[in-house]
Amino acid sequence: MNLELMKAGYPPIDIKFTDRISYYNAFDKYYVKHNLDAMEKLFAGYVNARLDSYLMMLEE
Repeated sequence: MNLELMKAGYPPIDIKFTDRISYYNAFDKYYVKHNLDAMEKLFAGYVNARLDSYLMMLEE
């Protein structure tokens, strides 16, 4: 997953242990229904948080 994110120009992400159920459910929705909505929402939140942390580092 992180390799694909980085190939697309995004930073790698770390899925929190507390979000593992959401992560598994998102994979299930994609595998069973071919629905990427849950996966996109989960990954977008993590990518945005990572980018925000990078911006905060630059501001300091």
